[in-house]
Amino acid sequence: MSFLKGPRNYAFINARVRGIRSKMLTISQYEKLIQASDLDEAVRLLSATPYWDELSKVLSQPPIDMEEVDAMLRQIYAKEVKSLAKSLPKKVSEFVLKYLKGAYYYSNIKTIIKIINSGEPRDHIRKHLVALTLEEGEEYDHLLAAQNVPQLVDRIPDPRLRRRLQEALQKYEATGSTMPFEAELNKYFFHDEIWKAIRNYLDRTDQKYAREFFGLRIDLTNIMTVIRAKLQGIEPQIIEDLLIPVTHRATLIARSLLAVRNIEEALNMLTTTPYRELAHRIKEAYEKSPTITSVEHAFEEYSIQTTYLSVIGYPFHIGTVLAYLDLKYYELRNIKIILVGKSEGVNPATIRELIVITP
Repeated sequence: MSFLKGPRNYAFINARVRGIRSKMLTISQYEKLIQASDLDEAVRLLSATPYWDELSKVLSQPPIDMEEVDAMLRQIYAKEVKSLAKSLPKKVSEFVLKYLKGAYYYSNIKTIIKIINSGEPRDHIRKHLVALTLEEGEEYDHLLAAQNVPQLVDRIPDPRLRRRLQEALQKYEATGSTMPFEAELNKYFFHDEIWKAIRNYLDRTDQKYAREFFGLRIDLTNIMTVIRAKLQGIEPQIIEDLLIPVTHRATLIARSLLAVRNIEEALNMLTTTPYRELAHRIKEAYEKSPTITSVEHAFEEYSIQTTYLSVIGYPFHIGTVLAYLDLKYYELRNIKIILVGKSEGVNPATIRELIVITP
């Protein structure tokens, strides 16, 4: 019976998602936007996309206010989420909203922690963060005003999360890396919130597909945690404690990587696993630019593309909706990064390194 619920619950929304998905930006459109000579040309190119009905309200008349652009992109995404949520069964809708609320929020918190730790200018990174609500944006501003990482941690509004991050301060000071904080955010979101919510909100069929969707995301996150930690010279016993404690397909792979001595050995080992494509992408990115940032970007693109491809077979389940909303979020984020880049005269190569082009 549960198998029959899939087509019944998701037939309508699946047709909607396929229709909307076909209107998303193509690689060719992205390349034209990235190569646009200035902001005016980028705006002209966007005028030929389905986004123009909404974006024309903030892009038609100069001077263009990037805060208004940010607010409009937020509205576009919120409208999309609200519209799709109405087509879902009640408990599924609640689960999707819970996921979306946490996924991008915790990702942005990681970015803020890294920027405060690095001492880089904060106003620039704020322009690249997409807040889903006005209140969320105000929280980001408050966190970015912190003088240092310990002060930032004390400003986290969720008391339970704040306590977890405070407990990670000792490892942060011992390693000189923000990874202990990022690991606690990963555990808090994937293990404490999402993995438990799957059981509480979803029926048996959707539980299966949700575990596959998030299990893959957790596998990739754990693999990337090991690789990043190896780049930073963190000890294996500390790295092991950074992994998300959810058993899925790549659990043994991630733990096997703990024994390697450097990123080259890690990537060589990874080429012998089902994640060989990830190893090739990271190796190519690292050879081109031997930095953690280039490795993280290669991983982020692979992660989004792979989780999308993992759910495009049998489409009548929650994974299709989750994958689509991820793609939509990154597309709107890309548009914001491109517009900000063009308004500030950033070169196309740098813009390309900042965006995540989805399949």
